[in-house]
Amino acid sequence: MHLGYLEEGHKLAEQAKEESEKAGRRSFLKKAGAAIMVGGVAPSVAFGMSSAAEADDSVKGFKGKGRMGMSTGEDWIDTFFNEGAAGIIHYYADDFVFEDITLFQTITDKEELYNAFLPFNKDSNVGKHYFDVVRYDGGLAGDRTAQLRLQMPPQYQPAEWDMWTKDTLEGADHSYDEWGVMQWVWKSEHYVDFLGLPATGKTTHTRGMTFHCYKDRKVVREYTYWNFRDVAIQLGVLPAPNKFWKKK
Repeated sequence: MHLGYLEEGHKLAEQAKEESEKAGRRSFLKKAGAAIMVGGVAPSVAFGMSSAAEADDSVKGFKGKGRMGMSTGEDWIDTFFNEGAAGIIHYYADDFVFEDITLFQTITDKEELYNAFLPFNKDSNVGKHYFDVVRYDGGLAGDRTAQLRLQMPPQYQPAEWDMWTKDTLEGADHSYDEWGVMQWVWKSEHYVDFLGLPATGKTTHTRGMTFHCYKDRKVVREYTYWNFRDVAIQLGVLPAPNKFWKKK
């Protein structure tokens, strides 16, 4: 979902680069990672928590303790919307892999992740975006790493097998102690065109899901997938699917 505005995203990334060069790259990322609020309201206000409850160990989410759950998803989405790129990158471990499967986008560098998230800041000039978690599934994992397929199937050539599996295998050595799957909906009010599609002035809705692997309450591996086809249908560039299996 993050490279949907390639042209505007590039402009915002350049602005961020200029800002980081003024402040110093390391200090800039340190401040960004520790940011409490960039714009809008804090998560405690949005979800009705008092400051006392927020400091209590029983509070869940990325800043709390105990098992992750629905509050983790709400915390993630709320921070993404209200605190923007500067706030959300604090939830990712120093060694992480972020992958948006829909856009063939894989990121392992925090500065690049920050730049990729910029177009979705609350005050972005490319549009307004509303993300809402509908369902969370997850649980404890002990101390795990990925299990991999070691042999290439005979129907593939090495080059094509590598192209379609390389990103999937990225970060396979990152251990995790918990996992979560979030189902979310995304409403977009577009100020500019989207992925080269005529979206200016239009509103689209779609559904997506994000799979997280956590280590010490930080994201070490993320897979995100969202329904691009349905957005294209709403923008009038693709036909609706023929649901031939439905009973008449």
